[in-house]
Amino acid sequence: MLQLSTGWAQTVGKREYQQDAVSKMVWPSGFALALLSDGMGGAVHGEVASQEILRGFSEAFCTSEEQDMHVRLHDSLLQANQHLADYIAHYPQCQGMGGTLIASAFTGEHLHWLSVGDSPLWLIRDAQLTRINQDHSKKAEMLQLVAAGMMTASDIAVHPQRNQLTSAVMGVPVELVDINAIELASGDIIVMASDGVESVPEQELAALCHRLQHADLQLLAEHIIGYVDSLQKPYQDNATVMVLKLTQTVQDE
Repeated sequence: MLQLSTGWAQTVGKREYQQDAVSKMVWPSGFALALLSDGMGGAVHGEVASQEILRGFSEAFCTSEEQDMHVRLHDSLLQANQHLADYIAHYPQCQGMGGTLIASAFTGEHLHWLSVGDSPLWLIRDAQLTRINQDHSKKAEMLQLVAAGMMTASDIAVHPQRNQLTSAVMGVPVELVDINAIELASGDIIVMASDGVESVPEQELAALCHRLQHADLQLLAEHIIGYVDSLQKPYQDNATVMVLKLTQTVQDE
């Protein structure tokens, strides 16, 4: 069977507060749930929103008896969203807060995920890095226009709405939800991140993960965040990464 190992790290970047939140739960059976939320920058209490989104989701997921994993993930999102709505109703000063969400459930041979927002979920297999979840942002929509020849990459770089989300968890109906699954193989590396990690070009991120593929995953996560910090970008956002790797266990005869 496949065994999961993990590591995570984060940096506040050039922000005043850390608005990213991350958590991981592992069951005795080997089943695991990894969560990441990026509190919306520019919104009030983003650091509270990300924590409350994860709290609401994990409580709903852990108490659910639903056997269909996609239904369980979606139901947990609905309850997390309601939890956030109730929190905002109790603390009106938090009106307008919200965040992204990635929920990754590992069932042994498969990865099931739910994502809302622009936080990337990457698969690294055979030294190739592929984003496997949807990007719910204006930038993603604009890239489609670039592919259609209706816009240029230079236009995106200066567009005032390029970082605007098209879906987020805010205690109101969630516009877009990505739920999917893939079969995993030994040696696969899964990278969950907030968009601050995207300061590192995907090609360089893939190269770094390939170079350290046999290293301790905590070391790999710290190297990724160290790379983000080393770029010294003047407006660097919070950056958080959780790295998960699947390896084949040797069964006793």
